[in-house]
Amino acid sequence: MSKGIIYINSSHENLKYVKESEESAKSFKEYIPDAEYILYTDAVSFKSDVFDEIRPTNFDMPEILHNTDHKNGQMVAKHRALLESKYDKIMYLGSDTYALNKDVSSLFDLLDRFDVAASHAPWRINTTAGNTSIPEIPVSYPEFNCDVVLYNKNEKIMEMLQSWKDMYLNHEFQHPHDQGAFRYLMYFSELRIATLPEEYNYRGKQ
Repeated sequence: MSKGIIYINSSHENLKYVKESEESAKSFKEYIPDAEYILYTDAVSFKSDVFDEIRPTNFDMPEILHNTDHKNGQMVAKHRALLESKYDKIMYLGSDTYALNKDVSSLFDLLDRFDVAASHAPWRINTTAGNTSIPEIPVSYPEFNCDVVLYNKNEKIMEMLQSWKDMYLNHEFQHPHDQGAFRYLMYFSELRIATLPEEYNYRGKQ
């Protein structure tokens, strides 16, 4: 089974997030050396031996999303990349992630029994700036953080990813990023979901 670890980062702020993703990939490679590491970016001149492939992509932002947190088009490029990934098992990582010990090597093992894995977001339901809490979902079902997401490439997941992309691009839940749509889809899906413990979304707070 092929394994891919994917980063999607634009060149804004003088390659800050591209360079962050390189450091993140270095840390994960220490414990997961048998995966391929892919960077999607518009930084066409960026070179790195850390990544197995650097794929050019654009970060266009539709007008309906201009008031969201990710004005650089990060989420738009992310959803396009997740849908086209060729690997059997895939882990998407935000640039601000870092592998601290060998426990991260077990993450892909979860996909032997589950379709998707993610940890809870620090804000369990983001209702800032008047965003909807999605009334049809109980408040006891919180959002997942979408900067560490693992999934198997199968028909059910591809359908979910397409729906996630469509809901986000249509700004269906008026959410500042794509976690509202992901929460909705996880709640109403029949996917087998593994919820990662909070140390897999550790934010440096005790």
